[in-house]
Amino acid sequence: MNQPAVIVNTARPSPRVRKSRQLETGGMWHDMVWRPGRRQRVRLLYRIEGPADAPVVLAAGGISADRRVDQWWADLYGEGRALDPSRQRILSIDWLGQRWPDESTVTTAQQAQALLAVLDHLGIQRLPLFVGASYGAMVGLAFAAICPERLGRLLAISGAHCPHPMAVARRMIQRDIIRLGVSAGEERLGITLARALALTTYRPASLFGERFQHAEPAGILHQLDGYFQAQGRRLVGRFDAERYLSLSESLDRHQVDPARVRCPVTLVGVRSDELVPVEQLQTLQQALPQAELRVIQSAYGHDAFLKEVDFFSQLLAGLVAAEVSA
Repeated sequence: MNQPAVIVNTARPSPRVRKSRQLETGGMWHDMVWRPGRRQRVRLLYRIEGPADAPVVLAAGGISADRRVDQWWADLYGEGRALDPSRQRILSIDWLGQRWPDESTVTTAQQAQALLAVLDHLGIQRLPLFVGASYGAMVGLAFAAICPERLGRLLAISGAHCPHPMAVARRMIQRDIIRLGVSAGEERLGITLARALALTTYRPASLFGERFQHAEPAGILHQLDGYFQAQGRRLVGRFDAERYLSLSESLDRHQVDPARVRCPVTLVGVRSDELVPVEQLQTLQQALPQAELRVIQSAYGHDAFLKEVDFFSQLLAGLVAAEVSA
């Protein structure tokens, strides 16, 4: 497996005594402006863990991620790890996933507004560090454009200011598969097939070749079918068609003006990422007022943020030391 090519500062914050660690998993009602002059009451769900006097770090992942960052980013979350709830207050939220009354989808800017409402509800005036990966990076850019004064630094992993046309094309096909499934009375099958297609875009062909090697073609078919069915079952248990369609379309309608992002930004690109090419992030870096770009080699493509534990542990430790413990 290729190793990340960038080594970053591994300094950790100096120890200090903090109040006891607390966990709050809650929700709040919020009147969301979904169109000028139009509001809808929505339920915002969040999870925050850490000492009450500790600085807050927000962690946000892809469209299938939720507030349980301790589960979907378990390799980086925990005492002594990069996202350490004994030293920081780690905040995460559930994405809004419904459509509005006019059938329009939730935008990344509206997800950012929902996050602002949660921060206000919790009495948090400023985020020293926003850690966003994939869709979370897009929402992070939207958040930074809306209220840069409330953000110390954004770490945007495999997410840009707009979607790449090839990524849009692939997601359009996924949505059509789901709609066909719904129209045929096979919603769960439609979601499973769309998820299977999505998985082939998250990781490069070379990784599939390594994982599913078999002497006989029938063996490869059997392995792939089992893999896709298992992944589909996991998603169907949490997603219905409306949520999948809404968040998928939200990715494709994402648009942020880089000039409005006036806080420091650290971008991370992956050479093998077919959804967010490094060239797109280079363009974004040049357009942002304050940005650095780190490019890594990884066999895992768009999923590198979940798999390259050593690299992201070091990167986060350095940013936490610089931004959170300053």
